Amino acid sequence: MTIGKRLFLSFLAVIALNLLSYKFIFENIIVEQIKTDRHEQFKQEMDAAAKVRLNQLLRSYHFKDPVESREISEQLPDDMMYVITIEDGRGNTMYTKESEAYRLKKDSSKKVVSEYHFEHDSTSLGTTIIRFYTDDSDILATKGVTMVVIYIYGSVIIVGLLLIFMLVRWILRPVNELSVLTQDIKAGKREVSFSYKANDEFAALLHSFADMVEQLRISEDRQQELIAAIAHDFRTPLTTIKGYASYIASGRITDIERIRRQMGKIEQKVGDLDELLDELQDYSRLSNELPLTTNRFRLHHFMRQISEEYKTKVRDAGLHFHSKIRVSPELHIEADEFKLRRVLQNLLNNAIYYNKPDGSILLTCDQRDGQVVISVIDKGEGIAEDELPKIFTKFYRAEKSRNRNNGGTGLGLTICQSIIERHQGQITVTSELGRGSCFTVSIPIHQ
Repeated sequence: MTIGKRLFLSFLAVIALNLLSYKFIFENIIVEQIKTDRHEQFKQEMDAAAKVRLNQLLRSYHFKDPVESREISEQLPDDMMYVITIEDGRGNTMYTKESEAYRLKKDSSKKVVSEYHFEHDSTSLGTTIIRFYTDDSDILATKGVTMVVIYIYGSVIIVGLLLIFMLVRWILRPVNELSVLTQDIKAGKREVSFSYKANDEFAALLHSFADMVEQLRISEDRQQELIAAIAHDFRTPLTTIKGYASYIASGRITDIERIRRQMGKIEQKVGDLDELLDELQDYSRLSNELPLTTNRFRLHHFMRQISEEYKTKVRDAGLHFHSKIRVSPELHIEADEFKLRRVLQNLLNNAIYYNKPDGSILLTCDQRDGQVVISVIDKGEGIAEDELPKIFTKFYRAEKSRNRNNGGTGLGLTICQSIIERHQGQITVTSELGRGSCFTVSIPIHQ
């Protein structure tokens, strides 16, 4: 059921509730109470008539003297409108008595509200008639109150109808606009704009929707870059492998040493492809958290292996490498040794690539406050301040990487962050454009 239909049914329910309230509260209670207040004399009339009915004078006198009428009238309140008439057995009027209230409103329109006939011992002796009146002001007052109540309820219903109509328009306008935008997004459009400018919850919802679409657009753009980068990263080593394999297969090389060197290069490129596949496989597991295979190992020995491995690589790149491993040789930690190695390899590879000619890289390892703190510090180009919050985002590659078309999936730092967080640790970065960067990994010693 649509919101409009629900609101319409709610409005009908409100109207029904109002009508029932009028029927059983206003009409039956308030209006009746007003009528009772305005016509209290009705009860007084009945009481007065009962007194007359019980009066023994009506049975003992023959109504030849007006004294009887005086005695009857003295029993009736003078603020009531009444007329006492005494008729003989033939219907001739013998005596008439009007109350003071009746005489004051003699010229106004009146209505008999009750009439009492008291027969004497025999119909031939005559009849006493008492008539009680009410004027138009009482009647109009009662009708006026009823009309006021009807007017108030009618006004409430009309105003309520207008308010609900405005509410429906207010609700459905942004909803309809959001529906149109959703269809546009479904059709492939990624540029979102909306005309709803109010400062309310719906505007906040539309802005959030626009932000979501913008993030979707950025993610799609980065995935396109990822596809291009993967194609490039696969093509480059495959081209090298194909070239060396073709050269060896041609038979033009007979020197075993040269063949061995070229096979070594083929093996190196296959290793590059293997690393790329590992990275893509880890990315596919990011949504379900990367599994860890922890083991206990000596941290000093582990860091010494990393240092020896990259000492040659850094120097071959024309850079200077230094390491400071300041932990006890007997310190053991529980971690996934293979994945921790991948994190450090990724950070060191980035430090090599984003460095300056004749630059330097420093690898440090310390024990601090129950944690292992490992830092990779380079004196390279650094990272712009506005790019720092984005570097751990999926598919993000720095400006230099995009400009040089070096490939790279843009998943390295994202995977590094996921691995370290799975170790209950954290990875942070500080950088200054033109002066270098410092990536720091901290993980607890005891987990």
